[in-house]
Amino acid sequence: MRKINVGIDLGTTYSAVATFNKDTGRVEILENDMDQKYTPSVVYIENGVVTIGQEAKNLQAAGDQNTAAFYKSMMGEKDYALYLDGKEYTPEELSGLYLKELKKTIEKHNHVQIEGAVITVPAYFEEEQRLATLRAGEAAGLNVLKIINEPTSAIIAYGLTGQGKKNVMVYDLGGGTFDVTIAQINGTKVKVLTTNGNHQLGGKDWDNVLQEELCNRFYDEHGLRIEDYPEEFKELQVKCENVKKTLTSKSTTMVTIQCDGYSGRYEITREFFDDQTANLLNETFTLVQKCFDEIGGGFGWHSLDEVVLVGGSTRMPQVKEMVTREYGKPPITKNIDVDTIVATGAAMQAQLCTEGQIVIPGLVGQTTQTPNHSDMLVIRGGDIEDITAHSLGILVYNNKKKSFDNSVIIPKGSAYGKYFDKEYFTSGNKIEVFVLQGESQDPRDCTLLCKYVIHSGNKGGSIGTTVSLCYNNNGIVDVRASSEQQSNLQVTRERIDTPLEALLDELKEQRKKSSLPYSKWAGVSNIPTTDRDRFGNPQGAEYDLAIDGGFKGYKILILNLCEVAYMTKAMAAMEKKGFGVEHVHGRIPDAVTLKKKLKNKCQLWIISQQELQFTEDHYRVIQEFFDQGHGVYIWGDNDPLNTNANFLIGRMFSTSMGGDYYAGQVLSIQKGPKQPGIVPDHLISTGIVSFYEGITIASIKLKGDLRPLIYSSDKNVVTAYYEEGGRRALIDGAFTRLWDGDWGKVAGTERYIVNAACWLANLEKFGYEEPTLR
Repeated sequence: MRKINVGIDLGTTYSAVATFNKDTGRVEILENDMDQKYTPSVVYIENGVVTIGQEAKNLQAAGDQNTAAFYKSMMGEKDYALYLDGKEYTPEELSGLYLKELKKTIEKHNHVQIEGAVITVPAYFEEEQRLATLRAGEAAGLNVLKIINEPTSAIIAYGLTGQGKKNVMVYDLGGGTFDVTIAQINGTKVKVLTTNGNHQLGGKDWDNVLQEELCNRFYDEHGLRIEDYPEEFKELQVKCENVKKTLTSKSTTMVTIQCDGYSGRYEITREFFDDQTANLLNETFTLVQKCFDEIGGGFGWHSLDEVVLVGGSTRMPQVKEMVTREYGKPPITKNIDVDTIVATGAAMQAQLCTEGQIVIPGLVGQTTQTPNHSDMLVIRGGDIEDITAHSLGILVYNNKKKSFDNSVIIPKGSAYGKYFDKEYFTSGNKIEVFVLQGESQDPRDCTLLCKYVIHSGNKGGSIGTTVSLCYNNNGIVDVRASSEQQSNLQVTRERIDTPLEALLDELKEQRKKSSLPYSKWAGVSNIPTTDRDRFGNPQGAEYDLAIDGGFKGYKILILNLCEVAYMTKAMAAMEKKGFGVEHVHGRIPDAVTLKKKLKNKCQLWIISQQELQFTEDHYRVIQEFFDQGHGVYIWGDNDPLNTNANFLIGRMFSTSMGGDYYAGQVLSIQKGPKQPGIVPDHLISTGIVSFYEGITIASIKLKGDLRPLIYSSDKNVVTAYYEEGGRRALIDGAFTRLWDGDWGKVAGTERYIVNAACWLANLEKFGYEEPTLR
């Protein structure tokens, strides 16, 4: 029996296995027991017996509850598990069981014995996902030679022709993950320039759009929610995947759904599908643009020599159309199998791991070419330079000082295997180093990986300690430490189950007292003895509610549904205070995507329009976000431009806005109860003496715990606030125009916007740490 090393593309929906044959200098795709070159990544367990592949997928299509799919995208999630055969399984355990059965199947069908394996992962996988993949491989009985990024693997398989220098983009859209990588290839050498991605965005999200649409149509027709019927819903999941595949070659298809004795038949067109999933495609485009921005120097589509599509989901016509439109020519498709190219590169990497080089006669893509040893490519391990997809930082906690210091040590895009140092001074004999993965200096925007305990051996006085961090060749963190007294300090790694918030509790109280970013004028409207603008408002940012840059690391999501509302100046005002702003204009994303976008955001701003875009699912996502204490700003205008606003405030506060008052005056601070103007000495009215009311205004009905903030010149409430139970919200009946205008001719607009954003950040609930510590 032939002993081999293999490359395994462990995919979300399908997996493939390949090996490099030294005798032919070619990669062989190893077929499964059904003579297929790829195997569905579906697991079925009954009475402890594990079945994988097409048989398991057929059972999934029949609605069997003992099947699991799409678990890869949840790898490394501590609290995620699936219930099969009377037992809970983590994604790591399911991957281990799948790989074990896949190994047995490939070995038996191909009469080989697998010794070592290179397993591929999305480039944007963080450490926990990589470690989980490594452990899954080991649990399956594999000697895991290396973990390699999927786009890099594709580049190895595709691009190493030995011919000249070129810039290649790999656009990798799989069933559950997306990566985009740009690399420079020079002969047999690969240098990855940048990579971005989203390990929870993939073809399943396109499927989910179809699921939601068909569930809604069935509900409208029969009043039944298919989601409440697990078996029927699993059947629908597989049907939606098949609809997506059908629409790659046809412009329309019909779907039949049966549930609880009811039946429905519905048409889905490619035009409708493309329109409803445009936001998902745009998300991949945004990540592509991010790659260009990171490379800099005007790098763009025009700088690419070739674009390669990888992953089964790139078969969707919309992907090729988008790339062709932006790139100016079609992507490369000749001699590329999107389902096996990643496994091919992994097989070549396995050969590099075991023998240090691979010898290929002729070009890689020409798999049918007769070997010509006078025209050979020799590729060595050192020829491939991959880079980190995430920055790495540390939060150092000193037991004696009770203080934290957080800083990015390894910038994104650094080469694997290189150590980066950070020096600290300590008088204690132990340092606890919390390692964070992510681009922001704000730990809440990052992933807390683990804790390293460094034993300095210090016997007195203050000594310098150097902490060295490195991403090894698997993209996994390695930490070393040394001091002035000892070159090799003892370092132990400990898993953290406590949330970062709990670790910072003591610091929160300290920072709340001494380091709030609020100005000393917070809550004071009529600030005395200062220069005023022509409307009477104090001039200078120091009279805003908060200092400039004070909210660095805090992020706001704006859902702007107005057709003509451009908010450049409003966003610039927010950014001056340090907020990061994500602006979604025109159409809102689906509820699942919205929930993802709200992750790590401190508040949500919603600008209403007359076409209702929100669904009950959107409302539930927003309500959950609000209930956690995050700020919500809801802006509406005169009828019917408050349609979306009324949908939300009706459910959240049992109220509504309406009317069409024509105003356009400058109002002063309110002179008496229920008089026109802004309520004095609220945090939002800090530094505001006069304010310009919008041209058209909608009035708000006060109900429950809603409180008035601004009365218009007709004495109706046009802005109300909610501040109960640790939750904050603003409801604005278009009293202020948030979009671009000549703010120099109106009063208070910029200050109102920044004050509102700072108030909605809800420091009183969440506490505050300096930006470098958040």
